[in-house]
Order: sequence, then C-alpha cells, then structure tokens
Amino acid sequence: MNILFSKRGQGIIKWIWAVIAILIILSMVFTYSGGIQLFL
Repeated sequence: MNILFSKRGQGIIKWIWAVIAILIILSMVFTYSGGIQLFL
C-alpha cells in the first residue's frame, strides 16, 4: 500500500484514471454515434 501514498504512485494513479476516463468517453461516443460510421 506504500505506493499509493508516494508522489510517484499518485502520479501513476492519475494517469491510470485519465486513461480509464478517456476509454469511457470514447465508448459512449461510439455507442451513441453508431461507432463504425465515424471511420467509414
């Protein structure tokens, strides 16, 4: 649990949350816009 309280650990956690948030936003965009139509 020590990594959660270190400076480097907090930075890693912020990056992980940013990636998760981006994936959720992209999945919402795909589901509401029909997804594949954006690329074709």
